[in-house]
Amino acid sequence: MPNYCTECGGSLVWDRKLRMYSCKSCGMTFTEAQLSAAKDRKFDREDDEDGQRRRRHSEYLDWWTSSKEKKRE
Repeated sequence: MPNYCTECGGSLVWDRKLRMYSCKSCGMTFTEAQLSAAKDRKFDREDDEDGQRRRRHSEYLDWWTSSKEKKRE
């Protein structure tokens, strides 16, 4: 569970009456399900960024090796 607000980055506190997390900075409230979904989206995005970085690196290496082979001919 993130310890920070997904909107402003402020710290979250558990409100026992509401049974929700509330942000000290902006006052937004979040359920555990909302925070869990936000955490999952963050990790999915990081995986996507990492996959894109690997794909670009692979494409660059393919380009680099092909250009070297063309230069030798």
